[in-house]
Amino acid sequence: MNGRRPLSEGKSAQREQPGIAVATSYGLLQFPLGLLIPPLTSMIPGFFAETMGMPLAVVGTISGLMRFYHVVSDPLCGALSDRTRTRWGRRRPWIAAGLAVLMIGVWLTFMPPVRTASPAYFAVALLLVYSGCSLIQIPYYAWGAELPGTPFGKARMLGLREVLGVIGLMLSAMAPLAASTLGFKSNGREALSMLGVSVLVVTPLMAALLMFGVREAPATREDAGGRSVGRALLDFWTALKSNRPFRIELAGAFIINIGLLLWQSISYFYLSHVLHQEKMFGVVALAAGVCAVASAPLWIYLSKRFEVHRLIAVATIAGAAIHVLGFSLLPIEHPLVLLAVEIPQSIVLVAPLLLSPAIQAMAIDYGTLNSGVDRAGTYVSLTQLASGVASAFPFLIVFPLLAWAGFNPAVAKAGGAIDPQGLAALKMLGVYGAAPVQIIGALLYAAFPINKAEAVRIGSALAEMRGQADAR
Repeated sequence: MNGRRPLSEGKSAQREQPGIAVATSYGLLQFPLGLLIPPLTSMIPGFFAETMGMPLAVVGTISGLMRFYHVVSDPLCGALSDRTRTRWGRRRPWIAAGLAVLMIGVWLTFMPPVRTASPAYFAVALLLVYSGCSLIQIPYYAWGAELPGTPFGKARMLGLREVLGVIGLMLSAMAPLAASTLGFKSNGREALSMLGVSVLVVTPLMAALLMFGVREAPATREDAGGRSVGRALLDFWTALKSNRPFRIELAGAFIINIGLLLWQSISYFYLSHVLHQEKMFGVVALAAGVCAVASAPLWIYLSKRFEVHRLIAVATIAGAAIHVLGFSLLPIEHPLVLLAVEIPQSIVLVAPLLLSPAIQAMAIDYGTLNSGVDRAGTYVSLTQLASGVASAFPFLIVFPLLAWAGFNPAVAKAGGAIDPQGLAALKMLGVYGAAPVQIIGALLYAAFPINKAEAVRIGSALAEMRGQADAR
């Protein structure tokens, strides 16, 4: 009746798993969140630099600094949502508040009511977007991490969430393609307006399905330190220091994200100014997204047969190798060759995206069982904080570095020639910048200390503990 099906009770390895109705109702909110990823990582910076009249270095600095805002917002949101006790649950009130903030930020960023933007305008607009995302994502991901399941069950449910996010990302990539087909600029006002309207319409609907269709896991007990802001910030460090598996997962995800986002942040510039294939930006993203979604069932199936952390490590190294070899040895300026490289790279690099939430959930279960305290929000905030800091790296380091080397996209828009040294720097970073970083992150994932058998034992003990707490 409640959308969850119990497995046979005779085996400790078998626990209640989320049914398809619950998994879908939970995962659908990731779809509009996925719609935001391409614009925030590549389209918005290009739009404000080329169309809204802001210097590239200023755009990069503001975009990067906004990520560090999460240093405060994410831990507070996570730890305080852990301590929230209302008749509507711990996570729902935070998600509802985040919706209102995000809607205003999307309007100002995607559909700016001005023709040119000042640094202050850009900073405020981004601040609202990232604040809304924090208020939604941290409780949302904590909600999913706490739902019971075996390692495969977690991979299946959280993998579905990520697949829906990839579908959102893929459809988001169609906005530049549609704009180009209609004769507009691929990251101009028209493309961003299409995305903005989609986010404003879909996000509240998906949030309603989550809040009315999925129950929250019962809390174990509240931290004896209470609900104060100071205690919430202290809990941020307590959780990190006391959970070695989580530290390993956090470091691996952080480093892999730096590599992935480094390429994503400059991919539009690379396709436009190195390959002279601006119209392929949307095509590549769409093709890669389709292949990633199509390959998702394979990776979820493999997670049942192999250790999840090792799958992530192998897939990440393979993706790095495909990118470097393809872009350095093949005539990548030809559209079909470009697709022939991007498609297999997307198929293997979807594995970290789909499977890392399951590794995170295993580490969270480990910490909750050992401490007896629910800290899923705090743990998730740490992951999102690390992801935000990783996403700041391209904007704070790569964009200013490209500007220093002489790369200025506004010159090309005005009909001038970009400095050859700037183009050389862009090409070098585009081909070789991400791979070494990704390989280091993959090696960290390979060292994750919890295997599937241990994860089942931890999860079974935690399910029993939560059942006792719920009975009280």
